Amino acid sequence: MVDILSTRLQEVYAKWETRTEVSRNPESRPARFSIEELRRTGQQLYRKRIQNREQARKLRESSLYQIKENKPLQPLVPEKQSFLHYCCNSCTPSSRNSLVNTVSKQYMPYGLNILVINPGSSLFSKLYCCISHVYNFKEYAYPRVTQTVLADERLKEAIKLTAWETVTNERCSEKVALAKAKARAKTIISQMESKISNVLLKILAWILYKLMPCFIQSAVVLPSQIEMLKKANETGLPLILIPLHRSHLDYVMISFIFLMNNIRNPLIAAGDNLKIPCVGRFLRGLGAFFIKRRIDPVVGRRDILYRATLHTYIMESLRAGHNIEWFIEGGRTRTGKPCMPKAGILSIVLDAYMDGIVEDALIVPVAMNYDRLVDGNFVREQLGQPKEMETFVSTIKAIWSTLKGNYGIVKIDFSQPFSLREMLKSFQNQQNKLAAGKVTPNDRPLKSTMSSSSLYGTDIVAEEYRQLVDSIARHIVYDCASLMPIMSTNVVAFLLLNKFRDGCTLDDLIKAFDLTRQELEVRNRDIAFCGETIDIINHALDILGPGLVQLQRQEITEIVDGQSIKSNVVTAIRPVSILPNVIELSYYSNTMLTCYVMDSIVVTALYAELQSQINDPVAIAQNNITVSQDLLVQRSLKLCDIFKYEFIFCKPCQDLECVIEETIKNLSYTGIITLQEECYLQEEMWSKRYARNFDDSSDEEHFKENRAKDIQYKLNLVPEYAERMEFLHILLRPLVDTYSHSAFTLRKLVGRSLSERDLVHEVLSELKTNFDRGLINYGESLCVDPIKNSLKLFEKWNVLECHPQENVRIFYLKDEYDADSAVTKVHDTIATFKWTKNPN
Repeated sequence: MVDILSTRLQEVYAKWETRTEVSRNPESRPARFSIEELRRTGQQLYRKRIQNREQARKLRESSLYQIKENKPLQPLVPEKQSFLHYCCNSCTPSSRNSLVNTVSKQYMPYGLNILVINPGSSLFSKLYCCISHVYNFKEYAYPRVTQTVLADERLKEAIKLTAWETVTNERCSEKVALAKAKARAKTIISQMESKISNVLLKILAWILYKLMPCFIQSAVVLPSQIEMLKKANETGLPLILIPLHRSHLDYVMISFIFLMNNIRNPLIAAGDNLKIPCVGRFLRGLGAFFIKRRIDPVVGRRDILYRATLHTYIMESLRAGHNIEWFIEGGRTRTGKPCMPKAGILSIVLDAYMDGIVEDALIVPVAMNYDRLVDGNFVREQLGQPKEMETFVSTIKAIWSTLKGNYGIVKIDFSQPFSLREMLKSFQNQQNKLAAGKVTPNDRPLKSTMSSSSLYGTDIVAEEYRQLVDSIARHIVYDCASLMPIMSTNVVAFLLLNKFRDGCTLDDLIKAFDLTRQELEVRNRDIAFCGETIDIINHALDILGPGLVQLQRQEITEIVDGQSIKSNVVTAIRPVSILPNVIELSYYSNTMLTCYVMDSIVVTALYAELQSQINDPVAIAQNNITVSQDLLVQRSLKLCDIFKYEFIFCKPCQDLECVIEETIKNLSYTGIITLQEECYLQEEMWSKRYARNFDDSSDEEHFKENRAKDIQYKLNLVPEYAERMEFLHILLRPLVDTYSHSAFTLRKLVGRSLSERDLVHEVLSELKTNFDRGLINYGESLCVDPIKNSLKLFEKWNVLECHPQENVRIFYLKDEYDADSAVTKVHDTIATFKWTKNPN
């Protein structure tokens, strides 16, 4: 009866909604919630309202300022995200108000399939709609900059330096060395340069229109974002497109979208591994310029001439009015999570602005996602096997295999472009504020000097400049990750690996899917699927295939009068959790991990902090397990430090501690923890954070003597909330296992050294042994990328030291850690977060 009433109410509401003319968000997603979902949401909002009211009451009673008793403080209401992905309001407030105010608001909540062509009015366009459509694409002039690059003073200086090195090393004459350097510079630029052609771009568009429907159901983009890009293209400023890299299809899709919407196509930075016969020439005609995967042929010895040529080529391309596109991660992600940025090309773009070559540039973060990865998978590489290099034959085989597959939906999202000049000035102001009282901003202006030896634009790179470039790069990656479309396969893989690892029924999966979908909508994430939940899940299971997810129909029988009678048939769904399949499934799951990473960080830190209480029967019986917010924040900060090469937890313009505190507060709204007591005033909390900037022992002693009571949270032991907490804790457990075993393997470096390859294989072997013994429950822990990131962490902690030797990285322990006891302490620091609650 309740379901009937709920359905009728939804129908009445839908009819009323269509008849009204209330102004609504044109591309918001109309959500339909069940009675259970509405009840859960109502409880969370009610709990949040009660806590805010109680905090306001305590603040009024104890505040030193006069506050009217009849006017409670209003809690901050988060801003509702609009139909566009806006740029940062803190760093680029002016850009936030540009380009979007003239964008028309089409009602297309899930975007437009760009593979569908609407025929024109003429007879020719109706008969040959594809050819007519491609023929009418706008053509742009794409000037070549080869001669300008060779005539640049920067490159000439680099040629002289290279010739001088040749004279010193080879004992030849200066004239011969100079001729060699000039000839090499011409060779570098000829192998690097793009030869973008309008004809080849149109041929590409025709090929994609014909072939892509063979293996992709739809390629979706929001029309409002396209209109925004058209407005940006009309400004005359170069567009700097910075997408996250998941597939070789990424740059093809972006060029295709720009071409079909008459936007100037960008020059695309591509690895020289793609410079293979025929394919490389075709890519060069589509705008690719090729960069060596390893710029310096010998580790520790800089290739001055190559760096100067690349630097000058990009600078002159920007001067000529080209748009530029590159993948800031440096390569395709092997794990499904965004990689840490490589900011070399970004530093050149900054140099172009700071040297006055361009007036400004518009940065456009881009993210695209696939129901199923077109490139196959990266399981071999994650298990430590070498990457297979691309060849002409392998490329043809891959294309043929792709055309026979079903890869579902592709979704492309473009963020609001922001001004590079405004972002740069914002971070410069932040640096100047940090330096206040030490050096005035006028005494150390951040300027770029001409250079031929550094992609960062200075011969001796100032640390402030390096940090500034890195901060902008991290901000862009964070924006791209927030922009990432969430596909149905991501949600299904995420739930199967972290909630239903032992299997579930289709009904259970539908219920969990609906709740996750609701959470994603609350978090303002881009959901790239629509329709009935059962249809969405069946689509995702079909795309993932039997190699990753197993389906089994089971009959449920009941015994009536001594006879077995079939009462129902259910579908059991189970993830394939054996190696190597589980690594591929985790790739799709990890896209969702960035949505929940802060919640998982706090809950994992909570487990580590309360490990002596959660399993204590007395504390459980008394229902009195509490935790201090300060201690929880410190644990969370430590865990963030451990995983700082895995995730970018917040924008560089945000304070990580404040983000953690906000996450704790949000968890209290969900009921996992309950606010026990709060005796800090708002002013005291600000003063407490401000006092941490001073390192004076007398001040610290005075602060300890006069400190107010800490904020305490009580753990909710109700099974529903305990299950939710365990779910959030499991999300990071595979990474904790990888890092702890990596730290444990450091014992094998005591008194000896190993190459990076051998050390990584030692860690993989240790993980595989423990997985076979059942000591590790998660096969996705056996991945090379997290192992390499853990070694970076140990280098940062000054535990490991690395020296290059004939292009091989050799690791050994620092003197103070070259003992079993010291390595054990490092392992214990990470293993603290490995602890789990005992099963009931």
